[in-house]
Amino acid sequence: MSAFNDFFSPNSAALNDSGAMAQTAVAGLCTGDFHDRWDQARQVAHLGEAALADLLTILEDEDGDWEARWFAARALGELNHPQVVPALIATFAATPDDDLRQAVAAALTQIGPPAIAALGEQLAQPALRPVAVQALARIPHPATLPLLIEATNDARSPVRATALDALCPFADPATWPVVQQGLQDSAPAVRAAAIRGLLSLRGHLSADQLVAALAPLVNDPDETIAQQSVYALGRLSGSAAATALLRLLPACNPVSLQTAAVQALIWHNTPLALTGLIAAWEALAPAARLALVQGLPTVSLELQTSAAQALQGWLGATPAAIEHSLLRRHLVLALGQMGHTEAEPLLRSLLDDPDQGVQLHAEAALRQLQH
Repeated sequence: MSAFNDFFSPNSAALNDSGAMAQTAVAGLCTGDFHDRWDQARQVAHLGEAALADLLTILEDEDGDWEARWFAARALGELNHPQVVPALIATFAATPDDDLRQAVAAALTQIGPPAIAALGEQLAQPALRPVAVQALARIPHPATLPLLIEATNDARSPVRATALDALCPFADPATWPVVQQGLQDSAPAVRAAAIRGLLSLRGHLSADQLVAALAPLVNDPDETIAQQSVYALGRLSGSAAATALLRLLPACNPVSLQTAAVQALIWHNTPLALTGLIAAWEALAPAARLALVQGLPTVSLELQTSAAQALQGWLGATPAAIEHSLLRRHLVLALGQMGHTEAEPLLRSLLDDPDQGVQLHAEAALRQLQH
C-alpha cells in the first residue's frame, strides 16, 4: 500500500480544524477527473502551510498516483517554505516521468530566487548538474545567468548545449564570451545552440562581429550546422551578411547548402542580394534554381520588376525538355504570382507548349494577370 493510502487511512486524526480541512482538500487531489483535481488544487494552494505536510507526502510517494503528484508539485509552488524547494528538487532528480518533471520545474519557477539558489548548489555535484541545469533552464530569472554561464564549461555536451540555449532569452552581452566558445565546441549540438545564442545578441554586436563569428561555420563538417549558420546569416540585415552569402554561393557543396544560401539571400530582400542571385544563376544546381524561382515572388515591390525580368529571361532560355519540366512550370507559376503584365506575351506563347503541365500553368498565370 502506498504511503499516501497509509497517511489518509481512516485511523488518521486531524489535530485541528485547519489541519482537517487541509487533509480533506489534499485528499481530493487523488480522486476524480482532471477537472475536479484542478479545482481542488486551487483550493489547496489557498490553505497555505496547513497543507504542506500532506502535499509533501503525496509528492514524495514514488508509488503513488502520478497525477496526484503532479498536482501536489504545482500546489507546492505556491508555498514559501524551506522544506518545499529540497523536496521539489529531489523529485525532479528522481522521477522518470517528464510530465511530473515539468510540473516540478513550473513550481520551482514560481518559487523564484530561493529555488535558484538551491539549484545552484547542486551544480557542485557532477552527478546532479545535468538535472539542475535542466531545472535552471526552465526558470526565466536573471539570477540564473551566472549559474548557466558556469554550466557551459561542463564536460558533457548535452549540459553545455542546454545551458547555452537557456542563455538565449536573456540576450545579455555577458554571454558573448561563452557564445564564442560554443561556436568552436567539438559537439554539433553545442555549436547549434551557440548559433542561436549569437542571434539573440544581434542588438549588442556589430554586423562585422556577427558575420565574422558565423562565416567559418558555413564550412562546418556537420551539414546541419553549416545550414544553420547560412540561415543565421540570412536573418542578419546589412550588406556584410549578404556579401558573405554571395561569396559562398557559387562553390557551395553539398547542393542542400547552396539551396539554403539562396533562401537566406531571398530573406535579405535587398538589391544587393537580388543582383547577386540573378548573376549566380548559371552556377546554381537545379534544386537551388528551383528555390530561387519559388522565392522571387516574395521580394518587395521595388525589386519585383528586376525579379520578373529575370524570370522571363530564364524561362525563355530553358529548353522545353523533360528534365526541365518542373523548373519551367515553376517559372511560369512565379510570373503569374508576381502579376507582371509585361510577361503576358511570353505566357500566351506557352499555351501551345509541348509540356501539358506548362500549358496549364500558363493558363493559370494569365488568369492571375487579368485580376
